[in-house]
Formats: sequence, structure tokens, C-alpha cells
Amino acid sequence: MRKRLPPRREMKFLAKRLMTHPLCMQVTLVLVGVQVALTGLRYLLGGTFTYGVASLAQYGDTVSGLYFNDNGFSLIFRMDLTQTVLALPVSYDQLLRFGIFSLVILLVLSPLRLGAMENYWNLLRGQHAGGVRSALRWFAQGGKFGKAVAVEFLLTAGVRLAGIAATLPSIYLFYLFYTTTPSMAAYTTTSSLLQMGATVLAIAALVFTFWLHSVLLPVRYCLCAHPEYSLGQTFRRGLASAKGFRGAFFGFRLSYILWFFGSQLTYGALDIFVTPYSSLGGMIFLQEAARARQGGGQAPSSQPPEQGSSGDGGAE
Repeated sequence: MRKRLPPRREMKFLAKRLMTHPLCMQVTLVLVGVQVALTGLRYLLGGTFTYGVASLAQYGDTVSGLYFNDNGFSLIFRMDLTQTVLALPVSYDQLLRFGIFSLVILLVLSPLRLGAMENYWNLLRGQHAGGVRSALRWFAQGGKFGKAVAVEFLLTAGVRLAGIAATLPSIYLFYLFYTTTPSMAAYTTTSSLLQMGATVLAIAALVFTFWLHSVLLPVRYCLCAHPEYSLGQTFRRGLASAKGFRGAFFGFRLSYILWFFGSQLTYGALDIFVTPYSSLGGMIFLQEAARARQGGGQAPSSQPPEQGSSGDGGAE
């Protein structure tokens, strides 16, 4: 008989206790420091895309669409109702820098993140955590490095591409809304339905993207808990670790949503708190889910385990 999970607040409380461990704080500081530094360099060296809102008068009769020029292209979205134009100019040089920085960030942060989270798991299980040195070993060991890059590519680029694809229906409805409603005098019931439908689909796309990330996230936790697994084992066992509790895990991740927003607003600086808090919380959840499936659920201890004591694996 499957047991119930411990209360959410107890799992999150234990995560807070564990994240104050000196080794946890050390690896988190290195991870977030490198992450923020790379993000800053990306902005300083023009490796990001920017958009702007301009007056409709500056674009005349230009319609919404994709326009190419000698240096790149521009995506124009005309909004006659508000007398504005949303413009996204992209140069080929900017596109090249974006690709290079994306690749560098993936190759640097993937093994570093998995190495840091391996330390989180070891602390949770009461095993020896090697600290920063053990995290850096993910760069030196080719098998670990390759698996880390593959998993992180799926969780970052893969999920984002799926999210972009999910927003296309809402963008199309907004396009129809603004092309059929050039002024308030032209606002009709159809306009209202298009506007509401586009808004609902946009929200649904955001929820879908967050849900997809929550579904795939246990794969990351499985790899850092069991780096000896092959890539196929990592995906199979990682996805299976949340079986029967995927909805609850999605809700658990959703309880961190304000922290995730804060992380975005601070360009990742708040991850010094958010990364260990949310990651350890997710690991504790999956560990308790494994116990509940086995019929031996129990409330997690509010005390962090001591180094060298025995513990559960959780993500199997």
C-alpha cells in the first residue's frame, strides 16, 4: 500500500537546514559565481537578443513580418490598436555571438551544476561530500562530462524550444487580433474572443513549459545521484523516480515559483539561495516518493545528516 508523502513544509524545512552546510554553501557559491560571471559577459559582449517598442509612425505602412537586410534581419509585430510596433532586430554577428556563448555556457555550467548537485545528494544521504574538488572532477571524466551536457541540453535548450513552439498559437491569435482591430471603433465580439483566447493560450504555454521542465528534472537528479549510470539508465530511472507523484512534484515545484521569478529579476544572483533550496527540496521529495511507493513512508528528519552516516539513495 502506497503511503502519503510528508507535508511539503517539512521537506522544504529540511532543505533549508541542509543548504546551510559549509560544503553545500561552498559548491553553490562557485556554481552561482561562474553562472553570474558568464551571464554578465554575455550581456557585455552582445551575446543576447534585445527588443524594443517604437511608435507606429516610424514604420509607416510596414506590416508584421520578418524582414532581411545585409546585416541580419528584423522581426516586426505591428499593433495598430496601441499605435506601437514591437521590433526585434538581430544581426548575423549577434546571432554568432549568441550561439558561441550558449555553447560555452552549456559546456561550463553543465558539469559544474551536476558536480554541485552530486554534493547535495551526498549530504542528503549522509555520505562524504567532496566539495568543490569533487564537483570539478566532472570536467576531467569524459563519461560524466558528456552525460551532464546531454541532460542539461535537454533541460535548457530542449525545454525552451518546446516552450517557444507552445507559444506560437497564442502569437498567431494576437496577430489576428491586431490585424483585425486597428482601432477601438473596430473592436468587436470577435476581437474580444481573439484577445481572450490569445491570453489563455499564452498562459497555458507558460504552464506547459514549467510542467515539462518538472517532468524532465528528475533525470538531472538521477544523474547526480548515480553518475555511474549510462545515459539510457539515467533517463529511464530518472523519469521513473517520480512515477505516481508527477502531479504532486509539479505542485511542489510550483511552490517555488516566486523564488524562480526573483532569480530571473536578479539575473541569477538570487540563485545563491534558490539553487540549493529548490534542488535539495526536489531531491528530498523524490526520496520520500521512493519510500512511499515501497510502503514505508516517514516524515523526513528536521536535522541534517552527519557526515559518514548511512542514508537512502532516493532517485533510483
